[in-house]
Amino acid sequence: MRTRGFTLIEMILTIIVGSILVLGIAGFVELGSRGYADTVARQRIQTQAKFVLEKMARELRHAIPNSLAISTDTASQQCLSFYPIVYSGFYALDEADEKQLSFIVGNVSGSTTALNFDGLTMIINPSNQDEFSSGAGIALSGSDTTISLSSPLAMASQSVAQRFYMYQNMVEYCLNYSAQTITRNLVQVADSLESGSFSYDEPTLQRGGVVHLSLGLAQNGESSHFEQDVQVLNVP
Repeated sequence: MRTRGFTLIEMILTIIVGSILVLGIAGFVELGSRGYADTVARQRIQTQAKFVLEKMARELRHAIPNSLAISTDTASQQCLSFYPIVYSGFYALDEADEKQLSFIVGNVSGSTTALNFDGLTMIINPSNQDEFSSGAGIALSGSDTTISLSSPLAMASQSVAQRFYMYQNMVEYCLNYSAQTITRNLVQVADSLESGSFSYDEPTLQRGGVVHLSLGLAQNGESSHFEQDVQVLNVP
């Protein structure tokens, strides 16, 4: 009995068929890997946008009313700035001496357990952001809840609800179109920025101020757009 192996033609055909099968399998594997990578990239963009919008919304909701301003420094950058509340509450003027102002802290931000007003400024009934840098506020120190004013509060400066706010530092979010980044006080919080804008509707008698946030993030040729409106909850 004679044994017979592959002929040269059969061997070549076997190699060709095997190569085709390997290439087909590799194509499916590559397609699956590429799909997984694209899914991870999309998930990263979605998570990043959700984080930035949620962070901005939380801070804006508890910003001092009328402390918001939008500036466009250059064609490649737009910034939204505001003053977060450190303490807030209600005040009362002494009927016998209108220069004596007492206040009750009704809202303590963060995990602060003891009152400390060092480095803080108190402002009452602000009408725009310029008042925060023009000396309209009252510098505070220590923890005394009664202060002496240099002059009585003018009627126009008083709050109808007798509310006061204390603040320290301004917060500024910027959309850097050329660098494709979003920054908070010059610290990057997001990348892959393709487009975006800030707009602000002034408060009315029926509602507080509303900030419109629009972000467009892009990666691997795909763009995702996000819109959110945030209402400033506090009133002067």
